[in-house]
Amino acid sequence: MRYLYALMGIFLLLAATAAAGSFTAEMDVDTYVDADQANQSFADSDLLWAASVGAEPTKLAYLSFINVLGAQGIFKPEQIASATLTLDVAKVDKPGKIKAYFLHGVALDTMTWYDKLEYDAEVSSSPVDVDEVGSYTLDVTSIIKKAVETCMECGYTIVLVAEDDASVAFTSSEASTENKPILEYVTEE
Repeated sequence: MRYLYALMGIFLLLAATAAAGSFTAEMDVDTYVDADQANQSFADSDLLWAASVGAEPTKLAYLSFINVLGAQGIFKPEQIASATLTLDVAKVDKPGKIKAYFLHGVALDTMTWYDKLEYDAEVSSSPVDVDEVGSYTLDVTSIIKKAVETCMECGYTIVLVAEDDASVAFTSSEASTENKPILEYVTEE
């Protein structure tokens, strides 16, 4: 009888890993760091800023997510068909490009510029041009594939980096439950 239960468990596990689906990741912490206020933490801010001067970032936004990929039966990067990050831009001081990068691990709500975590410059989205207030979507498929490859139980973070002297503020989860950043991914069989 024990063998029958074990066999049934294996079949259920295989069925769960083979199923396609659509998932929304749960946010853990969203914050940003600011080079001009290097000792300040902004986890309770209504806005998440990403800004740069020249080629150097001066504000970086961190979006940490709870990793339940393994619990959802996602064990291989190839299972991720697509992933999108939808952001609500609340303020544009200077228009420009915003790009998302992968960071292994989670950002703490106490993080400052001085102890900020470095993102993986090799794993990113394509840039999106932000020129006015509104909703923007980034293709973060490569980032979620990297999260699956790196660790299916460790937290992961998406870092928003401004290019081209851009200065843009996104609505944080502190400000709105409707307009907060939303990470969705689709799996295939």
